[in-house]
Amino acid sequence: MRLFPILIFLFSACTPRPVLTQVYDDFHDQSLFQGLLWGGDMGNFTTNASRQLQLNGLGNESSSLFFMPTILQTSWECSFWLRLNLSPSSLNFGRFYFFADQSDLLLASNALYLEFGEAGSQDAPKLFGRQNGIDSLLAVGPAGSIAAAFQLFFTFKCNNGAYTLETRTSMAAASNLWLSGQLPWLPAWPYAGLAFVYTSSNSQNFYFDDLYFGPVIEPTTPAIIFTELMADPEPAQSLPNTEYIELYNASSQAQQLNGLKLSDASSSCTLPSFWLQPGCYATLVGTGKSAGFDPTKTIEVTAFPSFNNSGEPLALTDPFGSQIDLIHYNLNWYQDTSKQEGGFSLERCSLQDPCSAADNWRASQAVLGGTPGLANSVLTTFPDTLAAHLLFAEVRDSNIVAFGFSEPMDSASLAQADIAFSENTGLFSRSVLPFQQLQDGAQLVLLFDQGLPKSKPIDVNLSLLFDCWGNQSNHQTTIIRYEEPTIGELCINEILFDPPNNGSDFIEIYNKSNKYLSLAQCSIGNGLATYAIEKPTIAPQAYLALCPDTSFLLDYYPLTNSAQMATQTLPFFYNDSGTCALYCSGLLIDNLHYESAWHAPLLADTEGVSLERLDPTLPTQYAQNWFSAAQSVGFASPGRENSQQIGSKQKGALYLVNPEFSPDQDGYHDFLEIQYELPAPNMLVQATIYTMGGQLVKQLCINELFGTKGLLIWDGSTEYGSIANTGIYILEFKAFSTDPSLFFNRRLSFARCIKH
Repeated sequence: MRLFPILIFLFSACTPRPVLTQVYDDFHDQSLFQGLLWGGDMGNFTTNASRQLQLNGLGNESSSLFFMPTILQTSWECSFWLRLNLSPSSLNFGRFYFFADQSDLLLASNALYLEFGEAGSQDAPKLFGRQNGIDSLLAVGPAGSIAAAFQLFFTFKCNNGAYTLETRTSMAAASNLWLSGQLPWLPAWPYAGLAFVYTSSNSQNFYFDDLYFGPVIEPTTPAIIFTELMADPEPAQSLPNTEYIELYNASSQAQQLNGLKLSDASSSCTLPSFWLQPGCYATLVGTGKSAGFDPTKTIEVTAFPSFNNSGEPLALTDPFGSQIDLIHYNLNWYQDTSKQEGGFSLERCSLQDPCSAADNWRASQAVLGGTPGLANSVLTTFPDTLAAHLLFAEVRDSNIVAFGFSEPMDSASLAQADIAFSENTGLFSRSVLPFQQLQDGAQLVLLFDQGLPKSKPIDVNLSLLFDCWGNQSNHQTTIIRYEEPTIGELCINEILFDPPNNGSDFIEIYNKSNKYLSLAQCSIGNGLATYAIEKPTIAPQAYLALCPDTSFLLDYYPLTNSAQMATQTLPFFYNDSGTCALYCSGLLIDNLHYESAWHAPLLADTEGVSLERLDPTLPTQYAQNWFSAAQSVGFASPGRENSQQIGSKQKGALYLVNPEFSPDQDGYHDFLEIQYELPAPNMLVQATIYTMGGQLVKQLCINELFGTKGLLIWDGSTEYGSIANTGIYILEFKAFSTDPSLFFNRRLSFARCIKH
């Protein structure tokens, strides 16, 4: 019965293979012919659904399995899990042979073994040494410790003949010393294995797992890291439609996963038996979810967490609760908005990064959507040689300043860095946060003994900072304690409620005060819906254009100030009339009930034309305080001073920047620059160039809607495309309004000259 398995083993043993100084088997491959090669009564054993070795014998007999360890050190260790689902006796017992001189372990002439089970009720593990066929009892464990059914982890260590046997009930339980002593002789070679003696009723009640045989393993924190996460598998690319997380063994020795805990924000699970070899990956999935993955690298885990698509903390801890690895992922880690919608995993870039966080993760570049059990598609082996840069420095309360960096910083350097302020800010203490648990993105937080002054910019210098890779950096920035707006400080300054077909509405707000204002508690509404303002701050006398599509503003309105605009979800604004309200901390700060009739009557079409506030000091609801934006600026001025503005004493003016010009492209007065200030908004302008004899030279503009002030340019070209000759010319400038009493007319002379 045993001849065929032995022949298979001998054939495998004769095949050239590397000498193994460490032996592992967790039976995850459910095979006795892969990985560790077994021999003996293999037909009497099976690997069950829990991926454990289980006796599967017949009748009253004995069965054994053996392997061939190679122990090159005088210090060695053997550990395994053993379950006897019976009350051991002289007819039902098990043995583990550390060494034997024959492959038929029960018949070996020389051996060292542990025996589990005996007659009576005082069953205890016993250590035997066999020499020349004679067994000698070397040590006995606690009486009655295995008198009933048991499942225990055993660890036997030997150092120059001095031995110990420790047991524990689980990977999280404390170890108990059951045996210790000195071996009277060196054990025999070269076989090791297990043997079971049983009756027919117990022919399936012996279980074995988690074997290790090799050099003594020093207790250290396992070097296992998260390397890939599939939190949102839909829509699936070409991988199974299931969540998974990948582990990597970054150490130089195999790591047993049994007893490690995987936790998310709301639940945790315990990993089963699996020896993760150095430099190898393992994919964790839920029970029954391994189909489609590599079975040799995939572990089904009971009570596997359901990952939050948008992000949450994930922790790996050892059986005693010590942290092994921790990540706190979110959608920004993808760094690719098209892939964060699902179907692509998050992959770790560098496996050597000392502080792996958002900067070290990317969306998978694999066509399948991920690389479970394989090297990551975004893997990099190069060290980081670039210093971190400062992302933000912000006052978060009256006496708290927070700093965030582009990558995790060395905690010791943050604790010792030189920090200097341009103002006397008083005493402060500092708090350095773990890079995995930032406080709203901040790793360094300063707590001042007294409140910082409001609306006062303070320069800050941070010196001798190091990131986790050791790259040094110094940073200069400015902090400001912003104030919350009150009525009269923040107003609605411009509104586009009838955009072109390919455009969007926009709202412009203006800070009338000399304060730096916080918009964190501010929102925009239309009387039905309200949306929080996403831009956090606004400077004194600054404008801020808010639009769902800022690229539309830049493309459609050439004078848009990109530095003073922000993407913003807005409520719907009707084309004929509607409401725009500005709130801060629930208080109505400003309110506008607009009408399309407020547009300039001279405009045939107001689509794409904004309404601008003429004077921010006048009441918002005063209809005469709103005018159509000037044609000369493209019919809107997002993020900058309105084209229609006027002071109470303004009566109009026209002047030339230089009374002569020379359009020869030599950099000297190549253009005629005409500055104008009109007495009223929404005036139609005609500007014409004549010779001294009254002949038409150039019509600069014909009935264009101008703002209250601006600049008009003549490049010296004539109506016929040529360049005007040298001589004296006349500029005639006329501005008309629907109000007959408003008319502005000026004439100016100037010279077109030649530079000498």
